[in-house]
Amino acid sequence: MSFENTKQTIFTGTELDYEEIVEIPEGYEKAELKDFEDGTLITGRPEMASVTSFTFDDDGEEKTVNRFKLYIFQDADQLYVEINVNLKNDGDIHKNVRKGSVLFDFLTSILELENAGSVGKSNILRNVDLSTFYSFIVRDVQV
Repeated sequence: MSFENTKQTIFTGTELDYEEIVEIPEGYEKAELKDFEDGTLITGRPEMASVTSFTFDDDGEEKTVNRFKLYIFQDADQLYVEINVNLKNDGDIHKNVRKGSVLFDFLTSILELENAGSVGKSNILRNVDLSTFYSFIVRDVQV
């Protein structure tokens, strides 16, 4: 979400923006994905940060990476896992998300939770609107 500042006269190349920042509760310890054995189911309270983009030089070729950070908080253990989820573009609409990617696993886990069932033998998500998943993740939950 960009902010337009029509009063700006000198620093016209400066762009203001807002990114959703996930706050880590005090006293929580960070666990790395590599600390878990392959196939381990990590459960907890998910939170999703805004999509960010950065460009880097890859052997003379400029590449842009778009990603968001997914946090899974295990409140009982005061533990959290931070996972980088790479995206194909910087927008909300994504096509052909394939099985084996973190994004596919993340989205199908939510689909299974929301639908209280399996996504079956699906191995590709043809069309995904991340904004609908974002609103599902960050909604207020009453206990």
